[in-house]
Amino acid sequence: MYFLIFVPLDCPGLTCRNTLATIQISCRVRHVCGVTFGEMPGEPALIGQLRNMLEQSDLSFRDFMEVALYHPQFGYYSRSLPRVGKTSDFVTSPTLSPVFSFALSLLISEFVRNLTDGMYSIVDIGCGDGALIHSLYAAQAGGKAQFFGVDRYPHAREGVHFTTDLSSVPKNEAQVVLCNELFDALPFARLVMRDEDLYELWVTERDGQLDWSEHEAEARYRDYFADRGIELRDGQFADVSLEWEAMYEDICRFVTRGLIVTFDYGFPEKQLFSSRIRRFGTAAAYAGQQVSRNLLANPGQQDLTAHINFTDLQRAGERNGFTTLFFDRQAKFLLATGATEHELFKPLDEIATANPVLLREQREEARRLVLPDGIGEDIRVLVQGKGVPTEGWSFQRKLF
Repeated sequence: MYFLIFVPLDCPGLTCRNTLATIQISCRVRHVCGVTFGEMPGEPALIGQLRNMLEQSDLSFRDFMEVALYHPQFGYYSRSLPRVGKTSDFVTSPTLSPVFSFALSLLISEFVRNLTDGMYSIVDIGCGDGALIHSLYAAQAGGKAQFFGVDRYPHAREGVHFTTDLSSVPKNEAQVVLCNELFDALPFARLVMRDEDLYELWVTERDGQLDWSEHEAEARYRDYFADRGIELRDGQFADVSLEWEAMYEDICRFVTRGLIVTFDYGFPEKQLFSSRIRRFGTAAAYAGQQVSRNLLANPGQQDLTAHINFTDLQRAGERNGFTTLFFDRQAKFLLATGATEHELFKPLDEIATANPVLLREQREEARRLVLPDGIGEDIRVLVQGKGVPTEGWSFQRKLF
């Protein structure tokens, strides 16, 4: 739920919240609503923007989400307040424990041994403050790698080149691209099946409050399910971003020889759209380490996310010449790559520390990455490769 490459529906080119350009309110929102942005007195700034839009037309939830998260002045991801971390709205694997970056550094070392003696590029798309990519640089310093963080705001960290545009990153002879919780922040449509007709949820203003309305879904959403052979049951909700596939294809075009490693919340399409398990979809809001289903509350003050269809990504990669090397839970991936070699997994009496309480907390956080009841169970990992060996990778080994 953290970083995004965004393709506006009606605009040429690629814009995104973290990479390749600056944030924009989509051309579709600007065109449909005819909005000029000015704060309305007496109410929160973003509410004023939304009220202005809703006076002219209801907003699809997809467009509402785009405004709520990515408005360049008042959106959730434009705030100066910290969003990610143990004392913020939510955690990600890199912020939870250094074991995550340790395991990825082992994978990069394996990649270098298996693949190239020349220069190679390690790219973290949607790198935030650059902590993950910098830790990977620190573990590999002195080699023939160049490290790049792609994000909306360039940072300054030793050994890492930061850019706002993926196309400016040198490809060198091989590439490893990391996408950690990148796709589940794409604006998505909320859809519901009613009496064999598909409807899209929109946002309206009713009695001074934001509320839901339903409009007949556009043909492209009906085609999405028809093309995949998916039938929603009456009353079943589903959350879909048509940009999942398109965004992944953009990344595929960057990689000429190497790996794309994607960590995200999601499932293959048959599981994701199961009427028995996920009848009400997966959309959720996050604020203050709490999860909520009230998606319209406090726009600009909470994160919005939905689980992704990993089949879309896998299919896009294979269509672009990539081979699927791994798809499974994050815990299995980290264990197979050697995460437990980190010192936090050593017996307590073998670890020197001046703060035993802090050490116990760090060990528990590391365990959450690899145990079946933690974040390692919830996140899936997709590894696709092009021009690389299809077998023999550490993450492919059987654990039991």
